[in-house]
This record gives sequence, C-alpha cells and structure tokens, in this order.
Amino acid sequence: MYILKSKYLLKDPDNVIDNGAVIIDDGGMVQFAGQFKDIDDFDSYRTIDLGNTAIVPGFVNAHTHLELTHLHKCINSNGNFTSWIRQLVDKKNDWAESEYALSVREGIKSSLKSGTTTVIDITRNGIALNELLTSKIRKSLFFEIINFNPDTAEDTINDFKEQLTDIKADGLLSIGIFPHAPYTVSERLYRECKGISEEFDIEIATHIAETKDEVEFLTRGTGHFVSLLNDFNMLGNWKHPGLSPINYLKNIGFLENGCILIHCNYITEAEIDLIETTKSNVVFCPRSHEYFLHGEHPFFILKDRDINIALGTDSLASNDTLSILDEMKFIRKHYHDLKPEDIFYMGTIAGAVALKMDDRIGRLYPGYYADIAVIEFESRDMSNVYDGIFSSNSECILTTVSGKICHDKNRLASSGH
Repeated sequence: MYILKSKYLLKDPDNVIDNGAVIIDDGGMVQFAGQFKDIDDFDSYRTIDLGNTAIVPGFVNAHTHLELTHLHKCINSNGNFTSWIRQLVDKKNDWAESEYALSVREGIKSSLKSGTTTVIDITRNGIALNELLTSKIRKSLFFEIINFNPDTAEDTINDFKEQLTDIKADGLLSIGIFPHAPYTVSERLYRECKGISEEFDIEIATHIAETKDEVEFLTRGTGHFVSLLNDFNMLGNWKHPGLSPINYLKNIGFLENGCILIHCNYITEAEIDLIETTKSNVVFCPRSHEYFLHGEHPFFILKDRDINIALGTDSLASNDTLSILDEMKFIRKHYHDLKPEDIFYMGTIAGAVALKMDDRIGRLYPGYYADIAVIEFESRDMSNVYDGIFSSNSECILTTVSGKICHDKNRLASSGH
C-alpha cells in the first residue's frame, strides 16, 4: 500500500480537493481519496509527494489504432479520404509482422506516458493482442472485420469466433468486435457481427458518417468510394441502400441495444434522435477531425441530448500524438463555451461509460481501480485547476494502472520522494 499526495486531487470532474491524497491498496484499488490531513495513520504508508501537481483519473482513449503508430507523418492528406486510404494500404503492404508489433509497443508506451490508462484499440490482424497482453495498460481490443462480399460473411465471422475462443480475457483485457465501416462491410456481415456481440456479450463499434463521400456512397451509390472499391475488386453487385449512414445502421438492426459509433461527423437531426433513443455512444476524435478538414463536429448538439460522447485520438496516421490530454487541450482552445468539467468528463468517465466500466474506472473513488494520471503545470495566473491541466505546457509525470506505476518521468517512486 502507498499514498500519492499532491496540491490538487480530482476525484471526478466536479470534485476538486486541495492538498489531496490517494491511498492505493495492495490489490491496486483506491482505498481512500480525499485531503491528506484526513489520513490518520499516514506514517504507516509509503508516501510519494508529487508537489505542485494534480492527481486525476487516468484518461480513456475511446478510439485508436496502435498498429498504425509507425505511420506518423507518412501519409500526405489533402482532405481526400479515399486517397488517404490508398496511401495507408500501400504503406502497410511492405510491413512484416515485427513492424506491426513494434508499432503497437511504441503506441502503448506513448499512451501511458501521456496519462492514458485505458485504450479501445482496433486490431486488423490480431498482432496487437500479444503486445497488449504483456503490457500494463488497461485495454479493450476490438477485432476489425472487413469483407464486402455477402456470400463469404459467414466464413469471416467463423474466423473471428475461432480467434475469440483462444483469448482469455482478464482484469486488464476485454474483447470487442469492430465491423470497419459501411463501405467495407456488407449488410449481411454487419448483421452477423451484431449477433456475435450479443451471443458472446462483447461490445461492438464501427466507423460511421465519417465523410461526405460515405454519405454519398450510401444514399446515391456514387462518388470516390465506388472508384476505390472497384479498384480493390470489392464492389461486386452491391446496390446502394438509399439511406444516410445512421439510418442504414438502424435499418439493419445495428443500433439495437446500443453500440459505439466512431466519428458521426455528418449526421442529421433525425439521426441524432436515433442515436439518443438507442442509447448508443459517440466517439469524437478532435485533432484527426481537423486533419481531414471536416466541417464542425455536432458534438455540441449531441452534448445537449442524452448522448454519451467520449474522446479518441484515432491513429498517428492522422494525428500527432496518442494523448487524450492533448485532445482535451485542443477542445479547450477551440471551444471556449464548453465547460472544462465537461471536457474532462469526455476524456475520462465518458469512455468508461462506453465500455460499461464506469463503476470501475474514470473516477477516483474507493473501490475503483487505481488508474491515475498525475499532471504537472505552472500555477501562475490560474483561476482554477483546469487552467493548469489544460495549459499548453502541462504534462503527465506519473501514470498508474491498477496501482502499478507505468510511467514515472521524474523517478519519484524509485527515489522515495
């Protein structure tokens, strides 16, 4: 057991405590979170004094592709999404399995360094599993499903079921299924994926309404995706459904009992109603959104409805860091009307809600996992602690997952500080 002590403690976005401390028990759980002076027998614990910092709940990255970490600044983007996909495929064609493994490993290290304690990671080839299993980060690994041929949908699902039976989930690992997008997954396969998620009680997510091209593809059967799929011999005899993206998912039963919807950049008011009534979650990736030159994201509208909105980084193929702290700083800089507490909620509790883990992570309450980030910042000109956390020079100096120290920039733990 040990104590983390700091100038500030955020138990949750609305609960800031001065001169706070957290007691972490031997099982990696929060035993106490409050003012340091309220610990009667603090002399009996090892105490790590973190000084002028804030102890906060570890961040949850609700959408990333760690396998693509090595593609940072390797792809030129001009706002044409299908051109970006073509370059992505070309770059990965020459990768050996070791390249994928190293990419995942470095993505994990970068995530922990930035205070992210939980990731929802998407794996295309399953290589990420071995790297994630040996890491200390909390992870929900979603297996990406791609097959636009309805005639072989069952074979694709059987392959996934075979993989699933060989995986032993544990306290740090859960498994999900990720039908990639409406332009790479047939309607039949989408239905099969939904059935698997319910049969095995695993979470399901998909990219949806990411681009205007996707909307055109589904509603009119024209545009850049038609050319892309023809070039990859994937289009076959496909007939466009004549529906907008969210309406398409509703029509095939994908939204029933909720799911995780990645992006939702181009949606209508009626589609927002569908998201709300089905209790589905939305993941917004702010800096990747900017990278692709999208229009303004509707998350302000979503926030005012009963819709859970979490934050993701997407991959380094469309971003500069895997830091949810950086995503929150970006939102704070560009959306001044949004309360900092709401931004912090999106980076912590909302991701936990999407994973149905908000009774275990996202807050620093007794009985929760001791998933913690410690943020250091200058305290000058601060009106509240969020001014410091979201300042341009703030950084994570210590990260714990289930009480285990995974990142310690200043080696405070080893020095006994």
